Formats: sequence, structure tokens, C-alpha cells
Amino acid sequence: MMMIAGVEWVFSILILIVFANRYVFGSLLRLLDKRTRPDYGDEPDTWPGVTIIVPVYNEGDHVLQTARSFSQLDYPRDSLNIIFIDDCSSDDTYEYLLQVAQTWNWMNVRRNERNMGKRLGIKAAVLDIDTELVLSVDSDVIVESDALKGLVRHMLATGVDAVGGCVFVSNANETWLSKMQAVKYWVGYQFLKNLENAFDHVMCLSGCLTLYKRSALLAVDKDVENRTFLGDEVKYGEDRFLTRKLVERGFKTRLCFDARCYTKAPPKISGYLSQQLRWRRSNSIDFITALPHLGKFHPLVLVHYISISLLLFFYPLFLVSQVMRLGFVIPMFEHALVVTIFAVAYEFNKNKLPKFAQTSGIWFLAIVLVFPIMYLTMTPLGLATLGTTSWETRGKKTKKQCTDLKPGAAP
Repeated sequence: MMMIAGVEWVFSILILIVFANRYVFGSLLRLLDKRTRPDYGDEPDTWPGVTIIVPVYNEGDHVLQTARSFSQLDYPRDSLNIIFIDDCSSDDTYEYLLQVAQTWNWMNVRRNERNMGKRLGIKAAVLDIDTELVLSVDSDVIVESDALKGLVRHMLATGVDAVGGCVFVSNANETWLSKMQAVKYWVGYQFLKNLENAFDHVMCLSGCLTLYKRSALLAVDKDVENRTFLGDEVKYGEDRFLTRKLVERGFKTRLCFDARCYTKAPPKISGYLSQQLRWRRSNSIDFITALPHLGKFHPLVLVHYISISLLLFFYPLFLVSQVMRLGFVIPMFEHALVVTIFAVAYEFNKNKLPKFAQTSGIWFLAIVLVFPIMYLTMTPLGLATLGTTSWETRGKKTKKQCTDLKPGAAP
């Protein structure tokens, strides 16, 4: 009983700190931060050169939508370079990429000779370009036409080294699961990073839409190249790892609320479980490998970071302790109350999103059951499989060489 009481006490302290930082102090700091306002930052006289790098693996025809959104970007064409990098896909992705190159001949397509993972694919491209800025975009993403200008303007005005955009769900009404995630993504980008953002210390910028200074990426090049855990190469959690390495080296990272993109959320349980497993591994390894570098983080962000990371481990223990003594009814009710508040907030704000990204806030109530189940199952499984090298994305990892289709720029 003393052990159960100890777990519950630690959990209560952690949840209090995280809740206060995310939803109270974070929201207040966002209101006070003039840099979060839509009109912050003037347009430059000359827009700097940007290379958009899109790592691709088994995305099929999703790449066509991504390329189409690039063709509609409001950015000077002569300052824009676009590179799709197929990581030896085992399906028909490369054929669709060739179609991209034929439809928009100013977009470039390359193919790795072997499957090397997202991290090394981006690294190789960064070394091969000469633009001042690099935009990372995932291969299933639709980018709003003004997103790139928004990111560039925000970076120039704030002087930060990396700035990410907000990510929402493009298939918001496909299944009950995608509906739930559509609301969850909105809540995440409206509340979860505000404290970190106030101190230019955002700890995870999504690969879906993040703009980097090339000089910052080159500064962490060796870190990116040699990423291992317990002797095994790690290919998941690349976005979180890269952002943390930038922060550790003193670079500033921010989130721009006015730059938006839309990604396809897993519509089926199998895909969702794969995603959650990958994220649990990523969070766990990130915390473990960050321990020697904690002194490099901003003190307030450090408290928040440690609290969130420890909560990852203590929440499953708390759930088990509640089930053992049948005390989970009250926490579930409290969780449902908080979820309902966010669902209502989403309903009042969803009209700011395009129609295809809107759904009913009531579907967020499903997370009352999904959230604890994921922590009880995926967290222990993630800890037990930290050494895996899989992308855990669409399809199975291919082991073959890709010399049957010529790598390099497509015709």
C-alpha cells in the first residue's frame, strides 16, 4: 500500500506541474508574447532562398497532393528549390514521384541506393544544397499557400534558428479514430508548446513543417549522423531528436501559429498503434539520452521537460494502482471533464480551419478510453523495443538495394 501511495503522490505532483505549465502559465505567456500575433514581422525586401526537402517512404499517391500544394506556394519561384527523396520504397511510390517531376519539372526527385532512414536522407540533401534556409516537409502533408512566407517572416523577425508550423488533420472525417485525432492535434498545437515557445525553447518541431537555418543543421550534422541507442541505430523520433540537439547547442526554436499544414492521421487501429508505439519509443529515448545535457535547457523549460518525461513512466503505474484498488472511476471522470472542456473549445474555434480539416468536437470524448489504454499497453511495449530500427510507417521496411531504378534527379 505504501508503494501505491507513493506512486499516486508522485503522479499527482507531476500532473499538477504539467497542467499548470501547459494550460495556465503557457496560455498566459502566449497572450503576453507579441511575437505570436499574426501581424508580427515585416516582409523582407528580398525573400531568402529555401530548399524544401521531402523524405519519402511507401507513401504511394499521397506525394501528388504534397507536390500540388508546393505548386501553389506563395513564394518567389526563383528562390525555391524542392527535392523529393525516395528512401528505397517497396511499393509504387517512386513511379508517382516520377509523375511529380514530369508534371512540375522544377521539382526534383532523387532515390537513395539503399534504405537509410529519414535522418540520413535529409542529412545528405542538406550537405548538397546551398540555400540559406531548409524546409522539412513530410511526404503526406498538404501545405497552405502562405505557410512558407509565414515561417520565413517569423524566423527573420524573431532571429531564431528553427521555426515550426502547426499541423492539423487532412482526413478529419474518415473514421471515428481520425475524428478523435483531428481534435487532439488542434488541442496539441494550441496549448502544449506555449511555455516552451515563450522562451524560444520548443523541444520538438514536427518534420511535417519546420524551417531551419542551414547553418544550424550543419552544426548538428555529426549528432544526426551517429544516432544510436545501446549500440543500435535509431530511425524513429527524428524530429524530436534533431530539435533537442539544436537546443542543446544553444540554437533557438519556436512555433509559428500562422503557418499551417495538414497531415493524414492513421484511420485504422493498426496504423494508430504503430504510430503510438513509435512515439512512445521516441519520447523514452529522448529523455534517457538527454540526461547528460539537462543543464543546457532553460530552467523553466527544464522543469516542464522533466515532468512530462517522468509522467510517461508514472502514468501507467498510476493506472495499474487505481485498477488494483478499483479507484479509477474518479480519475476517469476528471479526465472526461477536462476532455469535454477542450471539445467545447474546439467547437468554438474549428471554423478557422478549412472544411476538410473540421469535425465534431464530441469525437474527442473517445480519448477518455483510448488515452489510458495507450499508456498501459504502448508505453511498456515501447520501452521493451527501444532498439528497433524501423520507420514504423506505411508498409514494411525494405531490405533490397534500389539499383534497379536509377537514383538522382528524375527526368
